[in-house]
Amino acid sequence: MAMVDRYKKSGGFVQLIQVIETCSPKKREQFMTIITDESPAWAEALIQKSISFEKILSWKPEVLLEVLAVVNPLAFSAALKSLTPEALETFFQKLSHQEKRKIETLMQENSQDANGIASSVMKVISETRALLVQGTLKADKIDANLVIPEEFESLLEKGEQTRQAGAALSFDGPSAAASFGGNPSAATAEIDKLQKKVLLMSKELQVLKQENIVMKDKLEKIKKIA
Repeated sequence: MAMVDRYKKSGGFVQLIQVIETCSPKKREQFMTIITDESPAWAEALIQKSISFEKILSWKPEVLLEVLAVVNPLAFSAALKSLTPEALETFFQKLSHQEKRKIETLMQENSQDANGIASSVMKVISETRALLVQGTLKADKIDANLVIPEEFESLLEKGEQTRQAGAALSFDGPSAAASFGGNPSAATAEIDKLQKKVLLMSKELQVLKQENIVMKDKLEKIKKIA
């Protein structure tokens, strides 16, 4: 069975992204090569929606504080030792003096070797991903690209089928190309346009769901007042 096929079930994309995010760089490269060969649409989505320790540290200070409040503090302090002095200072600038001192103390007390630091980085990523999956961290408020809509696997499958159809049109000769005015490259442009529409629709769906939740809350409050 192809690697991607194992994760085409509902919720499979999240499972696969957790595997990709927490394996070694060498293993990740091997997996992504396989996935790219099997399904470019899945590979692109994984690249877009995966998180790294550096990406987490790039988030707004208020989001970082949410992460720091929940993620294992010893693991986080050890993971910070993987940064360059410049990157560490940039991170500290987002914190209050009190938070900075607390983390600096943990870093001084934490004597992890290179393997321990690497494991801590993976632990921080894993626990942060869990916060996103649970909804404790709101992906749409951090970065719209991180949002994983419901039944995302179906959207990816449709995108892949559209891509394959475009590839077939490009190689089926003049009769197929004629559908796009005799220009094979027009097929590729059309596919890209459709894929962008799929992503846009998924984002709009997510926004509508959030608005629906807000409206339900308002309705419940009105009922209580009445």
